[in-house]
Amino acid sequence: MQKVLPFLVFVTVLGLARTLGALTPEDFPNLQPLGALFFCGMALFGWRGTILPGIAWLITYPITSLAQGHGMSSQILIPLLGFTSMVVLASLFKNSSPLRIFLGSLASAIIFYLITNTLSWALDPLYAPKSLATLSQALWTGLPSYPPTWLFFRNALIAQSIFSAIFLLATTTIPLTFSKSRLQTSS
Repeated sequence: MQKVLPFLVFVTVLGLARTLGALTPEDFPNLQPLGALFFCGMALFGWRGTILPGIAWLITYPITSLAQGHGMSSQILIPLLGFTSMVVLASLFKNSSPLRIFLGSLASAIIFYLITNTLSWALDPLYAPKSLATLSQALWTGLPSYPPTWLFFRNALIAQSIFSAIFLLATTTIPLTFSKSRLQTSS
């Protein structure tokens, strides 16, 4: 149980953050830790660092979609491609300094935004006709009945900055494991 408890706590906290964001999209659109966790997890721990964020996303995606009034559809591929691009970019930052990882994480948020909004523009029939004007609309204002996409972008950069900094500080300043000898010498 001791090995499973941190996993359950992590997934629960992440799930609650995603659900809160989905239930209050006007207040917290896209102010969520997933992008930072995918990027930093890959950059610091390799593929195993993407397991927990991946599980949390797979569990919470249907919940948040339903909470926002959307059903399950092929639209799941859009954020999946965005997160995949973040992970691929993060693989280039393995063994980098915390500052380089932080800056790479911000770059990945920009790439995620461009990929997901461009795909939404390409696949959503409401962006018609397909032109530079409607692409600009998809990248800046979005569809009329939703909060503007620039707000999602701003909040994604804020979230990426805050959660990447917290994650990097936690993993570079706090030892993640304690050996028996370290515990015995401190008592």
